[in-house]
Amino acid sequence: MATEVASLDSLGLNPFEGPGGPDREIIQRCIHCGFCTTSCPTFALLGSEMDSPRGRIYLMRMVADGEMAATDTVVKHLDRCLDCRACETACPSGVEYGKLIETARASLEKVRRRPLGVRLLRRFLFRWLLPSRLLLYAASVGMRLYQKTALRSILHTLRVIPERLIRFEPMMPEAPELKAMASLPDVVPPVGEEKYRVAFFGGCIQSTLFGDVNRAAVRTLAANGARVIVPHRQTCCGALQAHAGDTGTARALARRNLKAIDPDEYDAIVLAVSGCGAMLHEYGDMFGDDPVLGERARAFAEKAMDVTVFLARIGLRSARHPEPQQVAYHHPCHLYHALKVREEPLAVLAAIGNVETVPLKESDWCCGSAGSYNLTQTELSMRLLDRKMENVRAAEAPVLCTGNPGCQIQIAFGARERGMDLRVAHPIVLLDEAYRAEGMYEGASLP
Repeated sequence: MATEVASLDSLGLNPFEGPGGPDREIIQRCIHCGFCTTSCPTFALLGSEMDSPRGRIYLMRMVADGEMAATDTVVKHLDRCLDCRACETACPSGVEYGKLIETARASLEKVRRRPLGVRLLRRFLFRWLLPSRLLLYAASVGMRLYQKTALRSILHTLRVIPERLIRFEPMMPEAPELKAMASLPDVVPPVGEEKYRVAFFGGCIQSTLFGDVNRAAVRTLAANGARVIVPHRQTCCGALQAHAGDTGTARALARRNLKAIDPDEYDAIVLAVSGCGAMLHEYGDMFGDDPVLGERARAFAEKAMDVTVFLARIGLRSARHPEPQQVAYHHPCHLYHALKVREEPLAVLAAIGNVETVPLKESDWCCGSAGSYNLTQTELSMRLLDRKMENVRAAEAPVLCTGNPGCQIQIAFGARERGMDLRVAHPIVLLDEAYRAEGMYEGASLP
């Protein structure tokens, strides 16, 4: 369905003007050198200048200067962006492209005429489902019933599921057992001497569909001398909302998290989901001018870190995995390009005896998941997945590790679709298995 966008002439205003539009200073920093084009997945696929970061910045400038309207064509090219931020790594001028694309999308939301059903669905997902632990749990239970009972065949027979949703069904991850979705305890004591006190940020989708990863992270933190506090007033980080242009909801969720977690009480704010980590690091900029939350937001952003970063910094305990493991590692985009976290996950894997890390070609190239990109830009997403899976197959490793649930879902789907016997896991899960095998948790009260 073509995206309808009100033209500038019909509205009498420019959606990119004003404090909420793309930052002109950042736009002017782009010298159009073209280094970004070689790192951009959509440019590699489509070969169109307007589907490169340089081309999209040019479109933003044209609209901001009133030289062209915010037409369907403009929106199409901006929507095709993965927001993977590989261009930021390649850019010699330090253009903060992620800020540009997100503010551009937020500005365009003011003039987009989406169908009523789409508007209601976005509102439900972004403002109700993702921030609600209860609703996410109910949705996950429903998904498990659908997958494990006759409900799937009944609904298919009755044809009550829209064709568009059936098309996406193969991408659906397997819902975990109900006990795996249970909330973490408020406090997890350290194993042995207490050396650190950390807050654990669980994430929304991560806490329900990937609760096993969070539990593994909490156990390994405890095994390395950390008292882990799980503030239960925390909520969704706001990343999916920000990427989709709903910055108002993203700010509201960020505000709730800042009130729920006081950074001064902890040595670090640790999490095991890279997409959320990148968003938490943006809280400092988001509330930089806020007279009440500004200082707290900056301290929060400085202390937020991936679990592999925290463990690598403190010098994690080594352990031997009970079975030989050959592992390829895929770098999640926001962990690699936005947070510049590259060596720490590999250091965690290196601390596990009996684990051999094998090279993965284009390990920092986007897999095509990109939040909800595989749902909104499915054709392009699948073409990127094809490229990723060719490299995964060539690596010939039976295990692929990556630190983001979106990447895990996408690559696991790619393996199922191709009949590959591939285990996809977070690096921390392998470390947890090694710790368990060596008895590091014996006698400890852990989730």
